[in-house]
This record gives sequence, C-alpha cells and structure tokens, in this order.
Amino acid sequence: MKKLLGMVALVAFALLITACGNSNTPKGVAEKSIKCIQKGDYEGYVDLMYVSKESKNIEEEKKGYASLLQSKAGPALEEKGGIKSYEILSEEISEDGNSAKVDIKVVYGNGEEKNQTIQLLKDKNDDWKLDSNK
Repeated sequence: MKKLLGMVALVAFALLITACGNSNTPKGVAEKSIKCIQKGDYEGYVDLMYVSKESKNIEEEKKGYASLLQSKAGPALEEKGGIKSYEILSEEISEDGNSAKVDIKVVYGNGEEKNQTIQLLKDKNDDWKLDSNK
C-alpha cells in the first residue's frame, strides 16, 4: 500500500510539473512578461529584464524602468481596455543558444489585435531574460 501511495504521489508530482511547464524557456519568460503587464505588475516585468551588470545601481535602474512602464504603458493599456488575451505564435532560438525571439498575438479589451516580437537573451546563470535593448 505504501508503494502504491508513493507511486501515485510521484505521478501527481510529474503531472503538476508538466502542467506548469518550464518557465525558464523563451516562451515561458515571454508569457510571464505578458501576464505581468496584464496584471499591472511592472516590477515583476522588470525582474524579467536583462540588465547589464555594468550598471552601478541595478536596483535603482530597475525601479526607474518600472516607473517608466507604469507611467507610459499603464494609461495606453487602459485606453485599449487592457489585455484580454494573448497567444504564443512561435519561438525561435538562435544557433548559439544565447538569444531568442518569441512572436505573440495580443488581443486588447477593445478588440484590437497586435502581433509583437519579444527578444530574449540568456544571462550568466543560463536564465532567459527580456532584452532591455530591444
């Protein structure tokens, strides 16, 4: 009986991991970024960005990006009725495996649709991050 319960728990865990997906993929990070914008979580969005380690004060730089996003993107999204839905169209990883692009279709609350490309880079920890220069 213990063996059976252990096996059921293992299968349930495997299904949970599969259902959640790997968020450290270009597609996963792009999806997280859209969800952050959808919820108005600009600090969460900025945490997904690749920020140069050359910056002397990374946290201050991130706060600046979040504030800028809130002041510019927030009102623009409100005007369009927010993000109603999105669809990942494609994911393309470069040959060297250090950059990628994800094409997404975004549908706004007012019915407007827009295709956009999100550029990503791998950081020194092999984590995918939004390319802040694009």
